Amino acid sequence: MEGHLRVGDLPPGVYYADLTLGDRAVTVKLLVREHKRDSGSHVRYLYTTDLSLSEEEIEEAWRMRWEIEELHRDVKALGLEDSSFWRRERLQGYLTIFTINNVVRELIGELNLRSVEAFLTFSNVI
Repeated sequence: MEGHLRVGDLPPGVYYADLTLGDRAVTVKLLVREHKRDSGSHVRYLYTTDLSLSEEEIEEAWRMRWEIEELHRDVKALGLEDSSFWRRERLQGYLTIFTINNVVRELIGELNLRSVEAFLTFSNVI
């Protein structure tokens, strides 16, 4: 589109965009971050509709979401996604992992901690 920048062309920084979804306009906060890796630099595009979040809070929210994705990957690797998942023992194991994950996430929020690592440090103090 003429006169519009592509997201992939944006340099690192914070941006706001108004998106139209049907008959509704939504403002999105986009955080563009460049990370150095051994194989070169990598650009991440993180977004939220909660405009009150700081850059650090946006990154933390996405980090936590990524951990959930990794949990799903691990569940698949353990064979829990196929029909054998519905065996009682496997279902109980999955529900245990899911419950522990949610309890830890809730505690992190209630204690105003920023990460699982901060929670583990906090729990060793008590």
